[in-house]
Amino acid sequence: MIERFVIGVLAVLGLLISAYFAAVSHKVSPNIDRYVPRFCRPDSQTCATVLQTPQARLFGFPNVDLGLLYYASLLVSVILPTLWKHLEFILFLGSIVTVTAGFYLTYVLVFQLHIGCTLCFASHAVNLLIFLFLLAGL
Repeated sequence: MIERFVIGVLAVLGLLISAYFAAVSHKVSPNIDRYVPRFCRPDSQTCATVLQTPQARLFGFPNVDLGLLYYASLLVSVILPTLWKHLEFILFLGSIVTVTAGFYLTYVLVFQLHIGCTLCFASHAVNLLIFLFLLAGL
């Protein structure tokens, strides 16, 4: 039970980070940075750079859109226990994909692009924690 609660909190955090990146990617608001805490506020150029790389797409879809779908699925599943029972293993498999992609994307950010994207790293950390809590709940 505690695992589901923590996963729900992490899903909300991941959803907020993905929503921020989606807003930057789709140019929703020029002042979107004011909603991000100062300690992890990227400059808009960094976000634009990260979002324009080929690695910003997985299986032809923008990572931000996949993130929104993933975190929303987790959140709905956490809220609805019967859905959770049916989707827990599928969500676990999805978390393996997100963690694997996160390791690759972190490598690309650090060693190829030389960009210290705090929100990117936070998102990858959220994915790793979700994976660990899903693993603990199996």
